[in-house]
Amino acid sequence: MNELSWMLSDKDLQFLIQVLMPGCKDRQRMVKILREDEDILRGMLLDKKLLDYLTDEQESLIKVSPHLFFTVLLERVKADLEHQSYTIERDQRIQMVVFDSKNVIYLLNEKKIIRYLTDMLVSFIRINNVTIPIRVKKGVWSKIRFSDFDVDSLIKYSHMIDENQRFGPYKRIADICLFITGIFPEYIEAQRTYSGVSRARLGAISQWSREGIEKYGKYFYKAAAQQKAAQLQELDTVLMNLSENFILATKPLSFMTRRYLGFSKDKFFLR
Repeated sequence: MNELSWMLSDKDLQFLIQVLMPGCKDRQRMVKILREDEDILRGMLLDKKLLDYLTDEQESLIKVSPHLFFTVLLERVKADLEHQSYTIERDQRIQMVVFDSKNVIYLLNEKKIIRYLTDMLVSFIRINNVTIPIRVKKGVWSKIRFSDFDVDSLIKYSHMIDENQRFGPYKRIADICLFITGIFPEYIEAQRTYSGVSRARLGAISQWSREGIEKYGKYFYKAAAQQKAAQLQELDTVLMNLSENFILATKPLSFMTRRYLGFSKDKFFLR
């Protein structure tokens, strides 16, 4: 099985065949071929007909799985950047051209990075409320309830548990920092003009500068990478890579947002 196909279910592959090869008689055999041949699968993921179908507002995330949707977009972003020498950085309202697309491609060529970014994007489709029991003292337990998009609560929670159990909150804090910087930078750039509801959703992070969010993202990815759970899940190298290349990792997300999600991004995330 090729690594790219790990991210996709048989149903996803069946969907690709249905859209791009409607005349295929033996779809089960074709699914097997896509599992084994990464070049054929990538070619289908980059087919413009598929992109047009998925970016149709009425079809997105309705007939396809989120994993397929974001895999297609990230593969398309990677292909686009291979033909562009620069990326765009925004500093408040100023746009800057940075000639670093080769570095971004190098990062995305790490196949586990694209898989990780896909999973991360899927995790932000909805905000979930979490209730966790906390041992106050022997025989006495208390429950804390918070949103998995609330950095402040995640930091407090990480302080309540043993050091060797902090992988989950550390990783989630770093993911929030990367997600906000790449997908919703306006939450940072216009924090004073955003509504109380938006600031409440972000919690403490709404008061941070872009540099502060980047610093936290790097710190918590490194902290998560050093947890034993990261090694057991074979994520330690990926997380350390994201820590060391945090700003680069925001670039494909920003590019994807500007070119393919645009003003519709609110319909895909944080529901």
